[in-house]
Amino acid sequence: MNILNQKEITFKDLERFFFEMGCKIAKGFLQEFLEQTDKQLAEDRNKKELRHGGKKITTLKTLMGEVTVKRNVYRKTDENGQVQHMYLLDQFLGFETIGLISPNLAEKILELSCQKSYRQVAQTISELTNQTISHQGVWDVIQTAGQRQKKAEYEEIKAYKNHQLNGTKEIPVLFEEADGVWLSMQGRSRKKRGNGRKELKIGIAYEGWAPRYPSSQEYKTIGKMVYAGYHKPSEFQELREAKVATKYNVDEIKYRILNGDGAAWIKHAHDPETGVFQLDPYHLSQSIVRNVSDKKARYHIKRWLKTGQFDRVYEKIEELRYECGGLISEIKKLNNLETYIRNNEDGIISYKDKKELDIPTPPQGLEYRNLGTMEKNVDLFAKRMKGAKSWSEEGASNLARIIALKMSGDFKYKIAALVSGRLSERFAECFEETITNTKGIIDKSIKNNIYPLQRGTIPFTGCKMTNGRRAIRNIFNIQDFNSLTYR
Repeated sequence: MNILNQKEITFKDLERFFFEMGCKIAKGFLQEFLEQTDKQLAEDRNKKELRHGGKKITTLKTLMGEVTVKRNVYRKTDENGQVQHMYLLDQFLGFETIGLISPNLAEKILELSCQKSYRQVAQTISELTNQTISHQGVWDVIQTAGQRQKKAEYEEIKAYKNHQLNGTKEIPVLFEEADGVWLSMQGRSRKKRGNGRKELKIGIAYEGWAPRYPSSQEYKTIGKMVYAGYHKPSEFQELREAKVATKYNVDEIKYRILNGDGAAWIKHAHDPETGVFQLDPYHLSQSIVRNVSDKKARYHIKRWLKTGQFDRVYEKIEELRYECGGLISEIKKLNNLETYIRNNEDGIISYKDKKELDIPTPPQGLEYRNLGTMEKNVDLFAKRMKGAKSWSEEGASNLARIIALKMSGDFKYKIAALVSGRLSERFAECFEETITNTKGIIDKSIKNNIYPLQRGTIPFTGCKMTNGRRAIRNIFNIQDFNSLTYR
């Protein structure tokens, strides 16, 4: 874009112009650094072991735009006599790019995808960076990163089964919650029977609560971990245990308070020694409201359940059955409520009100409050994922893993492990050497973006006049000579 050719220039044009020019300069830096580093690696390599195989042109997608680099490729024969091809530059920089997308760009795509559709992410990336990407390209990034996270979780589960996970943090109480969000499925992921929906399982764990701000009545959970995906109950339980064992010294946890809606997969393999199940207050209240029409009866049922007066609850439900006059729909609702309460009697009373529990004093800075934060966490998944018409099981799980990482905190640090490896110790030296040799790159970029302006005198000044020369000079009288420039 040559801004000087435009008749009207707005600040928006000016801002975009300098942004694009800065990106071109930055791309020049990066290209120079990569190629000079690759050249040095070629000179320092073990030439007997690594045979030069020519150069390959590669285009990296970055925040600044596409950067074209010529990389040296090498041939290496392994112990079995098999020929392998490798790039020393990739190893040196810790390249683990996704489809030749730079780590910073991939990180931005992953972060935006936790809240926006893939098409919206592609549009946002194109607007905020100097790089264009399609919604299919965004999808590819999510699937690759999601599969890498799946592999990392598999390794954690494997280590847990082999008793190799030894978390170091010691806490007296760990709070856990689980719930699910139902998504419409497509293709092979869709059940042959039913409405074609499957439940995405979501779990969280945290250490307690603390005020969001000093002297605030608003609270936030501390040390939150989130994990999600389409799992069988046993697989979800293994993932849950692996996540906890990776971070905490499990032997020092006196109680693990588990909050859920009573679903069988949530209670699966629940440890009766340290595990304390609590029925989610929101789901309990929801069940009462849905199944009991009489508002006064609802109030009494909730009050009696809170104090553990189950006999009075069942008597009231029986009384309501009699009063409904044999209406089948009402009787069915009341039966559902009674079954729900009986199946979860052990978790209806709050853990704080259970006399048999000796809950330790919270660590400094923490409070132990009533559970029930799961619904807000589920909403974050639902808002992003329920907007799609349908999902494949793998596609939904991959995105859910990324959203779980985002909700767990330290997102950039955790994503870096998926999209970028460790840099070589020699990186700083090569980087400094390249940066000190930048003047030529800057000058070249400026010349390519802004044509130099030149000024001169009126033609034939100081010369003998002829009719032809006079006519040419008169052309310049049409406008002020001071405003005339030529390129």
